[in-house]
Amino acid sequence: MKEALREKILSYNRAVAANADKAEDLMTILGALPPGQVKNLLKNETIGPILRKYGIAEETGG
Repeated sequence: MKEALREKILSYNRAVAANADKAEDLMTILGALPPGQVKNLLKNETIGPILRKYGIAEETGG
């Protein structure tokens, strides 16, 4: 395998791993919030659709 291709693959894998870490951290933060705070976030017209996109509404019963 050419070195440039190898480095490109490794760089991509590092970016994917970093995104997975960010997603896991966000889920940990949301899990630590009181249910009322999560419901308030779900009511927000900007944040609510983002949380629902990732299934947060179903997990919190909202």
